[in-house]
Amino acid sequence: MATNMSEHVVVLIQENKTPDFSFRSLAAFGADISVYPTSLSAAPDYDQPHDRSAWVHYRMGDYPAVKTQIDNDVLQPFYAWLAKSFTFCDHHFGLGTNSTSGHLMAIGGQTPTLKNPPFGAGGPQWDLPSIFVHAEKAGLSWAAVADQDHYPVKFYTELDTPARAAHIHAAHAGAPDPFVTLARTGALPNITYVWSPGGYDEHPPYLKSDPAYLQRGHDLTWQRVDAVVKAGLWDSTTFILTWDDWGGYADHVATPASETVIDSLHPGGFPVIGGSRIPLIMFGGHVRQGIDTTWRSHAAVPKTIIDLFGLTPMGIPRVDSAIGLAANVRPGTAARPAPPAFATTITQPTPPKNRPVLPPTKPWAGLTNTRLAPVILNGNATLPAPDDAVVHTTPPKLPPLAPH
Repeated sequence: MATNMSEHVVVLIQENKTPDFSFRSLAAFGADISVYPTSLSAAPDYDQPHDRSAWVHYRMGDYPAVKTQIDNDVLQPFYAWLAKSFTFCDHHFGLGTNSTSGHLMAIGGQTPTLKNPPFGAGGPQWDLPSIFVHAEKAGLSWAAVADQDHYPVKFYTELDTPARAAHIHAAHAGAPDPFVTLARTGALPNITYVWSPGGYDEHPPYLKSDPAYLQRGHDLTWQRVDAVVKAGLWDSTTFILTWDDWGGYADHVATPASETVIDSLHPGGFPVIGGSRIPLIMFGGHVRQGIDTTWRSHAAVPKTIIDLFGLTPMGIPRVDSAIGLAANVRPGTAARPAPPAFATTITQPTPPKNRPVLPPTKPWAGLTNTRLAPVILNGNATLPAPDDAVVHTTPPKLPPLAPH
């Protein structure tokens, strides 16, 4: 069933970043990144408010969020190299809230909630269509490497069967990584979504110091990509690396007011899609180099899989109407150079002598100021659009250690 565009698609999803925070050095390559006078030589060692209430107040302009950025060439050199060497999407966005909805949107283009269910074992389930089952029905193989509690795929009723549970692997801190094992043993399926266990997902620490969290997440991603390269699968694999939400970090580019929900401050509705910009890097054996300025939401991730494998529409309007990333894959061309091996010294690509001036970003082509649509379930059932997030009347306060 796989076309010559790609035999394997690997989606890697980490936590809590914006382009301005994570990709300072991409400005020299033409990306729309705000370069602050100084950058951090160590990761911010604290969490900050980034739920729906925090994002609403940020969008309203009365919550400053955390305006800072890392020296990414030093702290996350593999990510920096990938972004400069392949396709860096600087107009990608998530939802205006925190983690769970972003993950679900990347899996199937929908979310039935705007807040995080309790973390840990158990939790709610919804009979949502997923890209996994959609691909399975077309004869493609798939796997999900989830965290230690099977988050976030545990929320999908259709994945909670013995046969499909065999495709779901739990990543545990300190244990052999399931994705690395799949690659090394020649068992990498057509489609794999990959999350990281706690402490390796780049989520800032909460209530305790853990200054190495950013590097650990970066290094695990690097090891995972390196396993694919060493297995001889680089030429046939397309990777998408992105993050779930903004994490409470400021970003200077306003996203389209596409879909809205009502809250206590906005009886007429307030944007939830788009949320803040989120970095996205597409790379692989046949992925071009350059800055992709097209406006996209997380629904573009499953749409890209549909386009690369020539699948039928998913039946989710937000996915089926999305502009995917497949145009950045160049089948029939010579394979691009593979990334540096894990733990080797990385030499960053030399920036252009003059910063490139890219064509203006085309206007958002999707819905505008439209009420969030009902959630489509399997069997033609629906749920009302989610409105479960609490928006407080006053903005949150930044943590004491946060830059103001």
